[in-house]
Amino acid sequence: MLAGCFLLSVGFNGFIISPSSIAPLFAERFAVPQAAVGDVVSAVFVGTILTQVPGGYLLDRYDNRWLVTVATAGFVAVVVAIQAVSSFSVFLGLRVLGGVTAGFLFTAGANAVGQVFDAERTGFATGIYLASPSVAFVAAHATSPLVGTTFGPLAVFPLHGLSTVLGTALVWAGARGPVRGDDAPTVGEFARALGNRSVILVALSAGTVFAMYVFLNTWVPTYGQEVLELPLWLAGVVAALVPLVGIAARPGGGWVSSRIGGRRRPVLVGGLVVGLALTVAIPFVGGVAPFLALLAAGAFSLQLGFGVYYVLAGELAAAGTEGTSLTLMTTISFTGSLVAPVAGGRLIAGPGWTAAFVAFGVIGAVGALALVPVSEPGGARAVSADD
Repeated sequence: MLAGCFLLSVGFNGFIISPSSIAPLFAERFAVPQAAVGDVVSAVFVGTILTQVPGGYLLDRYDNRWLVTVATAGFVAVVVAIQAVSSFSVFLGLRVLGGVTAGFLFTAGANAVGQVFDAERTGFATGIYLASPSVAFVAAHATSPLVGTTFGPLAVFPLHGLSTVLGTALVWAGARGPVRGDDAPTVGEFARALGNRSVILVALSAGTVFAMYVFLNTWVPTYGQEVLELPLWLAGVVAALVPLVGIAARPGGGWVSSRIGGRRRPVLVGGLVVGLALTVAIPFVGGVAPFLALLAAGAFSLQLGFGVYYVLAGELAAAGTEGTSLTLMTTISFTGSLVAPVAGGRLIAGPGWTAAFVAFGVIGAVGALALVPVSEPGGARAVSADD
């Protein structure tokens, strides 16, 4: 189940970020400014945001295996359709539609992992699951320049569809029965879940971290080309460093939160504050080596809380509304992801790189403050060495 959900997320996240590694190729393919590639990334989040909340209602009421199967079929259809597109506006529309289907797959995976694992291991298991976007981003940054220059920029998408097909097969193979909560929420409980103040604050904080992370993934390749004067392929490799460190950071954050008695806030606040400070420092240093050091350390700190946010949102939810709370969190947090590529592009084109990095640092500070009034529920006991 965990492997299947992991592959679902790899497909979705690879679909999101792959255009950013080959921005010049997409700009040339559709005769648009390079800054428009930020719109290409954000378009996926538009589709994701539109369907998260109604998707949460479905996840809490119906077998997640069948929901995943339908969403996978829709996503594969979008990937196939993209191969024949010639209009930039149609391409953006298909990216939005891809976000509708694949974004549902991402949240369904998080919900399924939360259902399968017990409370003592949910943090670590969810951290492993949330390392999947990092794996997807690393693969996309490293391989997209090669695939795009050889076969054309649209050729980077079919592998993302294949990943979701394999993931769906593993979800069916791994499940012992229907995957859903024990108690389906009533319409009233569903409505109350959407107004859960603590979940909303956690989601707002997550949104700021997602915004910083997507900003780095979207524009670090261009920063490498324009500021550090790196060739396209090397800029893509450098950008892969951002998600690469997340492969260790995301499970690590969940593991740490379990070791300190199931407390989530210290991991979230600590990682966010350190991460935003290191990120803001990037444009103030010269040379490739200092840039790489700050980028790696900042990205690692920011990603410590990725899995922990999802665990805390589920713990703060009323019984039977975990899926709804996760989709509420995803809706708000992915709004940060939606805004980041476009806002980053406009800031870079206007005030410049320094203003862009500082602005996203301020956004991160707002996220840390949002966690202050959140009271943690009783967490799972700390995992002992014997566990």
